[in-house]
Amino acid sequence: MKKTVSEQERAPEIAAVRAMRPDDGTDGWATSPEGRHVLEEVLRRTEVPPPTGGSRSRRRLLLVAGVAAAVFAGVSTAAVATLGPWGKDGDRVMCAHTLAAEADLSEPPTEVMKDFDPQDPARSCAAGWNQMWQGTPQPARFTACYHPLARPDRGAAADSARRPRLGGPVIYPADGYATDRAACAAIGSQPVVGG
Repeated sequence: MKKTVSEQERAPEIAAVRAMRPDDGTDGWATSPEGRHVLEEVLRRTEVPPPTGGSRSRRRLLLVAGVAAAVFAGVSTAAVATLGPWGKDGDRVMCAHTLAAEADLSEPPTEVMKDFDPQDPARSCAAGWNQMWQGTPQPARFTACYHPLARPDRGAAADSARRPRLGGPVIYPADGYATDRAACAAIGSQPVVGG
């Protein structure tokens, strides 16, 4: 079936068909030879021409480019989701003792890291909490933030428009904060995506 233009665009043709229709209320005019001729002429005039070869190839190119971009984004996301910032098999996981820029950091125990899950790196810090920080109550909630790098002026330039430089990912206790963004902001950092 050929594509036709919208009803608004063909209003003059429809008006022409109506003007040619007899006023005597004759039924079956549309099936009469005159009616069929007028209808075929209107349809012929309102046909949308098929796309040219150039526009077809442009459309194909855009479609292929879109699919390639989606596949590449999916592969990149899968790679980030699998390893993320944690390195191969979680070899860069650090756990903080407190939610502070100057917090003590520790690597989770080796036996805990055997079951490291890059989708839930905080679980490793929770599982190894008692071995890393003996005698300290274990937090109920953790969040992954980038470590805020120390500034030479000890924060005197905190009101500057520059973003603070951030270091590697660290898993911090986050009790008392509703969101990861709020917990990380408390130490001048940002959440680790996929962490």
